[in-house]
Amino acid sequence: MIFLIFTLLVALFVAIFAVQNAAPVAINFFWYVAEVPLVLIILGAALAGALIVFFMAIWREFRLKGTVRAQAKAEIKAKSEPQDHVVPKDIVPKDMVPTEANPADKEDTALPPG
Repeated sequence: MIFLIFTLLVALFVAIFAVQNAAPVAINFFWYVAEVPLVLIILGAALAGALIVFFMAIWREFRLKGTVRAQAKAEIKAKSEPQDHVVPKDIVPKDMVPTEANPADKEDTALPPG
């Protein structure tokens, strides 16, 4: 709602500025010269900027939808393929992780010297 109010205020200020500057100006484009009211130049520039922002927003939305769609396909593919179930080591408590036997617990199977 705040964004809408801000946008309307900016549009109002641009319109007031454009109407107050209604004098004709000469526009030069290469060899073409035309007399155009400044109000049309200001409103045309504002409209061009708004269209650029609009098309960039649409492009961003399509790109985000494509990313979400690709992630969804990857998740479906990952769920459908069988996987080895591996439990990360940081989840299992350390006292439950099998380790090498303690050397003190091993039986002494060495032959006596001699």
